Amino acid sequence: MIEIKPIPDLPPQIIEASENKRLAIFIGAGLSRFVGCSSWSKLADNLLDKCESEGLINNFERTVLSQNGDFKKTITICNRLLENDDRFLDEMKASLNDDNVGRPNVDLSVYHALLSLNGLFITTNADRHIDQIFSPENILINGFNTSTTIDNNHLYKIHGSITDSDSLIFTVEGYLKRYTDPEYGKFLEAIFMKYTVLFLGYGLSEFELMDYLFTSISPTENKHFFLKDYFTHEQRICMFDQLYFDDLGINLIPYSKDTRGFKQLPAILESWVDEIKSKSLVPVVIYEDITDALERPDE
Repeated sequence: MIEIKPIPDLPPQIIEASENKRLAIFIGAGLSRFVGCSSWSKLADNLLDKCESEGLINNFERTVLSQNGDFKKTITICNRLLENDDRFLDEMKASLNDDNVGRPNVDLSVYHALLSLNGLFITTNADRHIDQIFSPENILINGFNTSTTIDNNHLYKIHGSITDSDSLIFTVEGYLKRYTDPEYGKFLEAIFMKYTVLFLGYGLSEFELMDYLFTSISPTENKHFFLKDYFTHEQRICMFDQLYFDDLGINLIPYSKDTRGFKQLPAILESWVDEIKSKSLVPVVIYEDITDALERPDE
């Protein structure tokens, strides 16, 4: 039976990948909650409120749409109703806590912990908070193809950024266009063939990446991992989920959310960073230099 612990064991493959600069970290919406961003469900609710206040839907229609459980569908409908204008973008920015980017009340410690994992950073989040720890010229938000430079100095925002509305991937049309693009597929495939991948901050309902990997990327010997929260009594649920992810070549790393919920994640990252630093052949000073260089790219 799978053991679900508050601090899960760090797989040796992740330690080895970190040492060899072959660890790719995919950052999902769960991590953006630590910097004040809203969840997908909250964004959908906010957009429905906006549509109702604008007289584009009535209260009954709002209730029906809010109960469908498909946040991407709801966001797509609201985007069309609002005609993809500033009203939609304003709600997006509010949900992404954009007004507080760069302010001291936003704690970026979870991202600093990730830096110490010495990984390649790919995110499906559109907010600007993580941008602050990268040099602006090293943040890519569009045009992913076989010629795209892949290295640990860059941040790859594969669903776009709120800084460029044309780059955003939030609607069904956007997902279909992006994930049927052969050049984009080859870019992702290069990452999964070369790197050990760790998914952080994703929910089981966010299948765009997972299904894409299963149907479009060639099999690889690399191990890939998904850090996922469970209650400690959900061992069999975790086991069932692993049966699904076996077909995707992804190993679940379950952790207990009994005490702190999703707020347990920073404690896990801090523990893993300490373990990597203690076991890695890479001197601790290198990890510190990486953080300093990314925080002060112009020095």
